[in-house]
Amino acid sequence: MSNEEKDTKITINEKEEEEYQRSCVRKISRIVVLLLIGLLATCYYIFVVELCIFTVQLLEAKVTFLVIFHLLFLLCVWCYLRTVMMPPVVPPEKFRPSESDKQLYLSDERPQVLQEILIRMAKDLHIKKAVRYCTTCHVIKPDRCHHCPVCNVCILKLDHHCGFLNNCVGFSNYKFFLLAVMYGVLLCIFTSAVSLYCSILFWTHQLPNSSSKVPIIVLFSLTTFFAIMLFRLFLDHFELALRNITDREDSDNTEEFNPYNLGFSKNLREVFGNEKKYWFLPIFSSLGDGFSFPMGEATMDIEKNAANVPKPVSENQN
Repeated sequence: MSNEEKDTKITINEKEEEEYQRSCVRKISRIVVLLLIGLLATCYYIFVVELCIFTVQLLEAKVTFLVIFHLLFLLCVWCYLRTVMMPPVVPPEKFRPSESDKQLYLSDERPQVLQEILIRMAKDLHIKKAVRYCTTCHVIKPDRCHHCPVCNVCILKLDHHCGFLNNCVGFSNYKFFLLAVMYGVLLCIFTSAVSLYCSILFWTHQLPNSSSKVPIIVLFSLTTFFAIMLFRLFLDHFELALRNITDREDSDNTEEFNPYNLGFSKNLREVFGNEKKYWFLPIFSSLGDGFSFPMGEATMDIEKNAANVPKPVSENQN
């Protein structure tokens, strides 16, 4: 067997190994999603049946607890499902080079020549930062676009791949992700507070011991734990949204200046949109197209021209 055939065989084996690993990760993620749905269903049963129906005695308290719980529960589940089911957005067709350009790029190995080829191919794509090419997806990566090794596809404004969602969090579903975490925090805090109240009544013998006592205490422990974890997660990502930077960019960032930072107000509107009536609903309202972004030096107001490419800055400003 020649050296070339050996190299080809090694490359094929490596690709098969990578595909097997991706398949395993996706299967595990599906199991995690099902476990989370099962956990939500269990907590729902304990709160509605064991706590509200069997334990709480005042009708007014029952109705109040059930209305608030169902409002938060439905919003949380709605946002979570939208985050899970929203397919990640890939670069549009105009970022895919022609077959001749692709072959020209793959036929050379000199970094300087490759960069010149990329610059020529991307001259009409309005890419403001370094021009990058994905040899797996065979596309020129727009600004803030990254390749997800699990989904094996380039994602616009990729934030991270989440195993609890079995999906990538990016331009198309980042708003839903933030809302799901926020409503999850509120739901856990409310459920924890009510279950703690009932647990104290059990401990002080103001309520007779029943079969609901143990499930309610378990509910308090679970919701308190998840409230702490989700609150920390929400703070981290809300802080990133305030700075208009993704988790991927924050991890890889070596620059002191974030060119996409437009100020707190405009940064939030990049994610949630200009219409405040849609901010807290799992309805897509993010600004832009996912592959062109206004910079901090942009002269056009983001409210009037969210999707347009801002005017280029001078060399001195760069």
